[in-house]
Amino acid sequence: MAHLQYMEELIREYLVFRGFASSLKTFDAELKTDKEKSFRVDKIIEQLMQFISNYDLNGIRELWAHFDNHIFSKLESHFIPSVKKLENAVRKLYVINAASNNKPDKVIDFFLKLTPELQNQAEWKDWFVLPYIKNPEENPTFAYHCSKQFQDSLLVSLHNFLASVFQYMPIPTLAHFEEDTNKIVKLEQRNESLKNRLALLMDRAPEANVASCQVEPPAHLLDDFYIIAQENNIGDSQGKSLKNIIRNMGTGSSPVMGRKEGGSGIKKINLSMTRNT
Repeated sequence: MAHLQYMEELIREYLVFRGFASSLKTFDAELKTDKEKSFRVDKIIEQLMQFISNYDLNGIRELWAHFDNHIFSKLESHFIPSVKKLENAVRKLYVINAASNNKPDKVIDFFLKLTPELQNQAEWKDWFVLPYIKNPEENPTFAYHCSKQFQDSLLVSLHNFLASVFQYMPIPTLAHFEEDTNKIVKLEQRNESLKNRLALLMDRAPEANVASCQVEPPAHLLDDFYIIAQENNIGDSQGKSLKNIIRNMGTGSSPVMGRKEGGSGIKKINLSMTRNT
């Protein structure tokens, strides 16, 4: 959604044009604290990693809650497990980062604030011993989460998920401005190209082009007289066929009238009649 930055500039320009100084001041202030970063995924992940590096647990929770309320809650139900899995992975990265950098107070604070939420989740049952582990990177339970592979995998998955969500989420009508403008420009260019091609064809062979462009009237424009004429033609052809049948009835080609009765057949009938009498 990089085009949203262009939309924001248009809005700012309009507010300046109208003299809405207070609205412009509020608009700029809210843009500076925009948690969605104009839907730029790289900026969102950068902000998230900054919270993790600074051990800002409240910042992470507020950012994720914002996305939960404004974006993730509007997704279809089958996306909920993916959202929850990514949220837990971000939390694990935070607490592992704190433990690996010898910040036990941050680790304890993490579990104090989130234990009511995490204690009923099976995947967290082994994590409550983390505050008592000195070298988590050497522990089989936490070794993978301390590796760079885990961090890279999480960032790639989070980037792809957010990018997909932002790409297909419904956006306001104003955000279609640039897209609609580009479509109109392309249609105008195509229309001009077709007009030039048609003019070129007419210049090369005008008579041939005119002859090949004979157009029949559409069916809905045919009047009743045309239909009557067609019915007359059908009636004429049927009348001619009937006359031909009548004419052929007296000729030898008729299957009934043209058949000659044989003498043997008459004799057989007379004999049978004589016997009966």
